[in-house]
Amino acid sequence: MRRIALLLALCGCASAGTPEDTTPRQAKIFQSAETGTLLGEQPQAVKAEIVAPPATVWLAAKQVYSSLDIPVTVDNPAAHQLGNADFYKARQLGGKSMTQFVDCGSGMDGPKAASYRIYMSLLTNVVTNGKGGTTIQTTFVPVGQDMSGTSSDRLPCATTGKLEALFLEKVTALVAVR
Repeated sequence: MRRIALLLALCGCASAGTPEDTTPRQAKIFQSAETGTLLGEQPQAVKAEIVAPPATVWLAAKQVYSSLDIPVTVDNPAAHQLGNADFYKARQLGGKSMTQFVDCGSGMDGPKAASYRIYMSLLTNVVTNGKGGTTIQTTFVPVGQDMSGTSSDRLPCATTGKLEALFLEKVTALVAVR
């Protein structure tokens, strides 16, 4: 009798609302018949307020991309966006170990980001903040690929947040010099 009451209570709770109505969805990163769907966290922009006009911040951001050896393929002042939506690096980025910026988990040999090819999107928005300054937002999305095996699948990785912080720190320092 208790089992029936418990079952009825659970059914009543389940029909109160659908999970899709209340649960935030994760970003779909990869889907295939063999592996199913891999989900990851939604990318989040890291932003800063800089007391300088957007044109000055824009030029500083372009210099930072160059200093990190990231080619700028998106240069759209009308949309207030610059960066690169699809590039890859292995082992290092901007002269620093990839493991400082990317977390793909660990294997028997240590952090996977140290040996994976990391495909990345690093995009920056530069807009006026309405107070004579600029709001700059940078979004970093990495995925990794194990080049030592036979699989060509790209696997979800996470940002450590350090690349975004370094990027904004360098932009702020360049603007302060001008």
